[in-house]
Amino acid sequence: MVKWYVSLMLALFAAVQTASAEVSAELNQYIVPYGESVQLTITVVGDAGGEPDITPLKQDFDILGQSQSSNYSFINGSMKSSKTWTYGLMPKREGMVQVPGIQVGQAKTHALMLKVISAQSQPKSARKIWLESSLSDHDIWVQAQTVLTIKLIRAVNLSQADLSEPDIPDAIVQRMGDDHNYEAVVDGRRVIINERKYAVFPQKAGDITIPAVQMDGVISNGRSMFSQGRSIRLRSEPLTLHVQPKPNTWKGGLWLPAKSLALQEQWLDDPVPTYRVGEPFTRVIELQAEGLTAAQLPSLLQDKSVQGFKLYPDKPELDMQVKDGNILGIRREKVAMMPTQAGKLWLPEIRVAWWNTQTQSIQHVIIAGREIEVLPAVGQQGKGVAAQPPAATPAQNNVPETSVEEVPQQVQAQPSSFWQWVAWGLAGLWLVTLGLWWASTRKRAASKQQVSEPDVSIKLSSVEKALKQACQGDDAKQAMKLLPAWGAAYFKDENIQYLAKLKGQSQALDAAIADLERHLYAASASSVWSGQQLWDAIASLLHGEAKNNKQKHSLPDLYPS
Repeated sequence: MVKWYVSLMLALFAAVQTASAEVSAELNQYIVPYGESVQLTITVVGDAGGEPDITPLKQDFDILGQSQSSNYSFINGSMKSSKTWTYGLMPKREGMVQVPGIQVGQAKTHALMLKVISAQSQPKSARKIWLESSLSDHDIWVQAQTVLTIKLIRAVNLSQADLSEPDIPDAIVQRMGDDHNYEAVVDGRRVIINERKYAVFPQKAGDITIPAVQMDGVISNGRSMFSQGRSIRLRSEPLTLHVQPKPNTWKGGLWLPAKSLALQEQWLDDPVPTYRVGEPFTRVIELQAEGLTAAQLPSLLQDKSVQGFKLYPDKPELDMQVKDGNILGIRREKVAMMPTQAGKLWLPEIRVAWWNTQTQSIQHVIIAGREIEVLPAVGQQGKGVAAQPPAATPAQNNVPETSVEEVPQQVQAQPSSFWQWVAWGLAGLWLVTLGLWWASTRKRAASKQQVSEPDVSIKLSSVEKALKQACQGDDAKQAMKLLPAWGAAYFKDENIQYLAKLKGQSQALDAAIADLERHLYAASASSVWSGQQLWDAIASLLHGEAKNNKQKHSLPDLYPS
């Protein structure tokens, strides 16, 4: 019985409090430029028995944020409570916009009227914060650059701000560096300007609409560091860009509309290298375009061959800078070039056509072709067809100085047959002497060969040992030095002076040499080289030769199984 009574009294007390609750609503301003927000405050004194239902607001407003606070006070021994809800509202249209009555429990606020005027109709002197957008060029060629500038101009303090990125259809948008913040005087007022720039490259001809960008922020009221401030949303004006198609006079390759273009050549070797067969040098070609991104620039050396050279191109380096308010695209290509033949070789011309957007004309940048002199490999200078030594004289061959022709002359001077027999005897002795000399020469040659063959074998063994150590130690430079010496000794060919002469001996060796060259001459190659592939290829050759010798010299089984 007691519990029922208490419950009834509490219900009656709550009903009295609800009935006596006071509900009100107000705006912080009743005339606002389109693109700026207003603040709606709903206050309930007492207990209204519920939360505000803000669903009707969403028809004409965007809800930017909300906050809530409570207040309690004692007056003449009685307690009085109140609650406040604050909402940031962004009007969706211009004109007279109604803020409908908001239901709070059993109570309801009264409706309010808000006038939303055009942002351009309000003088700048009356504005406290606004956005401006502009284009450096409103009429450009397709794929050319125009600069979009967004300025946030304010005479109030912002505790936080977030600016949206421009979303432009059929265009490449590139942000140009960091924001630029500075102070200026506008209509006699000192304001703070936050400036942001974007390079815009339309990819399609025709008229393009650049939509408005949006800024969401909070204006600090400056009262307390704990106060939340007032939410605000700003929108810039949309812009229209006219894009022209490529002109009919353009007959070049890749379309390059730029303000300026520069092409230059550099050498990593300083001074300019001496060109020699088998010795690589690095050539660098750089293209700079003002008003284009690096991704728009063409390939200069990739997938191109030069007669008389082996090329090892590096991965292109793409860079972007901001110069004089424009995007500066930079493409840099490196290639290691190794001459494969001596003589006069031709480096072909490099030419790039581009469209000058300042003069509206076709222009070219050129690196002229030229002839270079390539020297033979080290150790090959002056080697051509060797001069044949003069024929050996009898004295050099340890033969008696009396010539064969002199003996008949003496014989003819004596008619006697005795002297004829003497002449025949002398001739026989000369023949015997000649035979003995020939036999002695053969014996010395055989002895010399027996001595030299172990020397060659010893030299080959030592070179193989050093080459194996270089491969196992992953020493690419040492392996490159030892390979020609090993090839000359192993294949008994003194003409092997550089790596190219070793090509064609086996597919495995060719692949290993190509891998070594890529590591040594291509800048983008891995910094670590493994010599295992090279030594496996050499070991395969050695193993194959040993197997052939075994098959050649082994006797067949007497009793085949």
